[in-house]
Amino acid sequence: MSANSKRVISLSSLPSGPSVVFHESSYFSRNRGQPFPTLSEIRTEGAHQHSASYHDKTDPPPVLFESLGLLVKYGKGRVQFAEGQCLWALKHLVPEVPVPEIYGWTTEGDFVILYMELVKGVTVEKRWPSMTDEERAGFWKGVRDVVDNLRKLSQGPNEHFIGPIYDHALDNSHTPRLGPFANVKEFHDWLSRSIRMGAEVHWPGLKPEEHRDGYRHLVPDNAAIVFTHADLHPTNIMVDAENPSKIAAVIDWGQSGWWPDYWEFYKAEWTSETRSDWHQHLLKYLEEPDEVTLDAINDYVRALGN
Repeated sequence: MSANSKRVISLSSLPSGPSVVFHESSYFSRNRGQPFPTLSEIRTEGAHQHSASYHDKTDPPPVLFESLGLLVKYGKGRVQFAEGQCLWALKHLVPEVPVPEIYGWTTEGDFVILYMELVKGVTVEKRWPSMTDEERAGFWKGVRDVVDNLRKLSQGPNEHFIGPIYDHALDNSHTPRLGPFANVKEFHDWLSRSIRMGAEVHWPGLKPEEHRDGYRHLVPDNAAIVFTHADLHPTNIMVDAENPSKIAAVIDWGQSGWWPDYWEFYKAEWTSETRSDWHQHLLKYLEEPDEVTLDAINDYVRALGN
């Protein structure tokens, strides 16, 4: 793709439907047309790979089929077609960002099943303690490149919104529906409305509109909307086992979408251990938002209990 080409994620261009198979993918050329494992086969293999409580989980751990070069991610709750659509779009529009190849998805009963590439490598979480300073610096430069390349993406015509690339709601009965939002102001208003609605738990009889929100004026409604991974945790970045400064793949795109430009840093810092070496590198290589904004968003999320 030319550096000057428009990189537009348009909802109308995304593959959609409850069952999608990419027959041109490397899975079928590598495995001579072998069909995907069924839900029954996935659950049987998963029981061998995981604990006895495996079958009771709404969103079980992914199941690996190493001989097929296949990872299966499935579940009844957090697993969504949107992640498969995201992987498809990224592979086509920003090949500079290393992601697993998506082979297809389907449903069986209440389960959504995503079939994707089993990436060779290890999580940086496992490799980080033994990495040299030079390797760590090289790795974080790669993370910065990932973020910069994601921000080359733009939304389709008349598709200016905040939220996942394909609409779905947070499964949280205590808060209003999560988007999509028409603009940053609507997103911030949702955060404000959510904590005011939650105030009744602590102050029975208090109406949401009677609860004063001391944070709302601290968050900027003029933040840019950019494509965001939204969970750059060390468990979600695979590196080459022998050359850990090289990112093999960024995985787990379930929270990705169009979010305010501060969201990538905020979510990455939220899940990191303060003052750890990982945290110090994060502060150096990712664009840190205004401290007041960061504190306000932190207070919102704590109030929501997320």
